[in-house]
Amino acid sequence: MVNVNLLTFSVLSLIGFCSVVADNPCVKGPPVPKNAAECCVTPFLVEPSAFMACHSKWIGQTKRQMALEGIPRGCCVAECVMNSTKLYSDGKIDRDALTKLYLGSTKSMAPEWKQITLDAIDGCFKMADSIKDEIEAGAKLTPAFDGEQICHPISGTILACMGMTLFAECPSKLFTVNDDCNKLKSYHSKCPFL
Repeated sequence: MVNVNLLTFSVLSLIGFCSVVADNPCVKGPPVPKNAAECCVTPFLVEPSAFMACHSKWIGQTKRQMALEGIPRGCCVAECVMNSTKLYSDGKIDRDALTKLYLGSTKSMAPEWKQITLDAIDGCFKMADSIKDEIEAGAKLTPAFDGEQICHPISGTILACMGMTLFAECPSKLFTVNDDCNKLKSYHSKCPFL
């Protein structure tokens, strides 16, 4: 079962990472040139090509937002992903549809992923509910720089939580143990997949 306190701490750290400039271990990116999927293939919401299309469109803005102080901003990469799956509408995520998509990706995976995924979904939605005031405050921000799009933080909160949790909960028999993967696991315990 996912440790909800650790999960809440990790995601609160993630959400707060936009407001910490100097000591932010996430700003520079992962410490190794390895893709997390090379260490552990986790359940996914969308195909990598769909994620990369959103990433390419929004990562420039996301990096600029990481340097801003104050209330954490919504992640437009995540909102784009959620929009591509029709899971997001008016600040809400369709939990049932999200569960169906994630569980669909576990069908060809090791059987333990099903329960890990269900626990992660439950923990991530509970965590998001516990910080709903901060999420709503982020949704009401005004642009801080020319051309900034304001995206609702719920998408980034849920997707970051899911990515971090699934990678952290990777069954030991499925995790590639080596120095790079261990460093990546440590990094993603604090920092989201961008």
